[in-house]
Amino acid sequence: MPHHWDRQEDTMLKLAHFRRHKRKAVKRTPGKTSNYPFHKPEENHPPGKDSSKKISNLIGKAANFANSAKTKKASPYVPTITNYTQLWWVPNVVVAHAKEGIEVLHLASGRTLCKLHLQEGGLHADINGDGVLDHVQAVGGNGAEQTVVSGSMEVLKPCWAVATSGVPVREQLFNVSICHRSHFNLFPHGEYSRSFGRATDVNSLEVATPILIPTNDGHKHRKGSHGDIVFLTNRGEVTAYSPGLHGHEAVWQWQLLTGATWSNLPSPAGMMDAGYVIPTLKPLNLRMHDNQHFILAAGDQEVVVISAGGSQLTSIDLPAPPTHALVDADFSNDGLTDLIVVTSNGVYGFVQTRQPGALFFSILVGCLIVVMGIIFVTQHLNSMKGKPRVPSGHI
Repeated sequence: MPHHWDRQEDTMLKLAHFRRHKRKAVKRTPGKTSNYPFHKPEENHPPGKDSSKKISNLIGKAANFANSAKTKKASPYVPTITNYTQLWWVPNVVVAHAKEGIEVLHLASGRTLCKLHLQEGGLHADINGDGVLDHVQAVGGNGAEQTVVSGSMEVLKPCWAVATSGVPVREQLFNVSICHRSHFNLFPHGEYSRSFGRATDVNSLEVATPILIPTNDGHKHRKGSHGDIVFLTNRGEVTAYSPGLHGHEAVWQWQLLTGATWSNLPSPAGMMDAGYVIPTLKPLNLRMHDNQHFILAAGDQEVVVISAGGSQLTSIDLPAPPTHALVDADFSNDGLTDLIVVTSNGVYGFVQTRQPGALFFSILVGCLIVVMGIIFVTQHLNSMKGKPRVPSGHI
């Protein structure tokens, strides 16, 4: 988890280690009746029979003691793989994220161990940390297309998001808007004037699959559960919500207008042309195997990197509209995350480089100014002491 599948490139295989948990044995209390509907008849204990099996238990303990005295063989070496979290584990299963859902295959035999059928589209994750799988759906205008909330017959309104809990659905968590908020969050006049004219046209509105950014609320949650849900529209609006009290409702966190915009107009035949733009919205770690998460959003002309708090850190101009979701990987092998952009006319790679931070550079410049000031003052004082005094009677 999390899991989402919208197109073939979302199919993913991961190695994992599964452990078989033993069921907790029920402790029997003497004199307590059994809960089973039928009871085993009591056995007769004739005289001379050892009902407590003391003799057989004593013989068994003696045999175990004799076997333990033998020389133990050295255990065979088992290769292990590190996942950079100071834990060593042996992969024994393959977790497949596919169109139908999640399937776990035994690595040695290829046998299916378990399978979970999930609805296509949207985000499947435990967003409120209660241990129950949730489903978040977001819908744009899409013309005459109708999107139905999973587990009900309710039709989603354009530019709205709905989260449900459970597989199958047991309850609805929230139903919120992911478009421009003018009542509680006024944008600056320039950005507001840019988005106000096109905010009313929802027929051409498109949304990307929402993502989950883990947050620390002071409680211990499973990995990949509980966090902010982030949405992206083709107008460049990035909106974040967090689960409300007791995991129900949603609390609006922030909204940012970015340059990650795109437009996909259908052809006259009703089919999408070859230049179909695939937007990107995914969590990003600036360093490989880092626990600090950022947000990567990309449209047809620009890529933006946003902090978890809603501040835009940087932006990159794209050479051409991407036809696949952006890939984040360290292909330069320097420990920093790089980006791969696939377009209709080629594949481009963007390398992240280290630069001195602004704080460090400011401190360095400040220290240099202080040193130069001290040198100037000392030279001025030394020149004043070395100059001879002129007698008062001579002019």
